[in-house]
Amino acid sequence: ANATVIEFNDDGTATVYEALDYLQQQRRKSRPYIATFSPLTPANRKIYDTIITKLSTKHNVDANLIKAVIAVESSYNKDAISPVGAQGLMQLMPMTAKRFNVSNSFDPEQNIAGGTRYLSILHKLFDGDLQLILAAYNAGEGAVQKYNGIPPYRETIHYVPKVLREYEALKNAS
Repeated sequence: ANATVIEFNDDGTATVYEALDYLQQQRRKSRPYIATFSPLTPANRKIYDTIITKLSTKHNVDANLIKAVIAVESSYNKDAISPVGAQGLMQLMPMTAKRFNVSNSFDPEQNIAGGTRYLSILHKLFDGDLQLILAAYNAGEGAVQKYNGIPPYRETIHYVPKVLREYEALKNAS
C-alpha cells in the first residue's frame, strides 16, 4: 500500500518519507513536499482573511468554503508542495494555475484567487452541489463528469467529507 509518512522536526520543518523508503530506512533525498509546517492556529488563519474575504465577494464563493479547502489542502502553508506537484495554499496544479493566470502559486493572493475562481466555475458547473464541487476540485471536473458523481479514487472519497467537516465547523464557529 502507498503511504506517506510525515515526521515533524523540532525546528518546525517536516520531513516526508514514502512508506516503502521509510521501512527500508531510506530517507527521500529530494525537498520535502511540505518544506515548513506552521501549526494551524487562529493566527495562521487570520493572516489571509482579508484576501479570502475580498476574493470570496468578487467570485461569489463562500469564504468558509475557501478556508476549508485551504485548511485541508495545505494547513495554511503557503509554501506547500504535494508529491504530484500541487503548490501553495490551495494546492494548484501547474496546469490549473496556468488556466487561471496564476504566475506564482506561492504568492498567497494569486494562489487564493486561482483556487477561488476554480471553485466558482465548479459551483456553476455542478449547480452548487458541494460534494461534486469538492470532488472536482480534487480529481478534476472531467473525472466527476466521467463517473457522474464522486470518482472512485480513494483520495477523493476521503477528501470530500474531510473538507465538508472543516466547512461545517467554520460555519458553526461564525
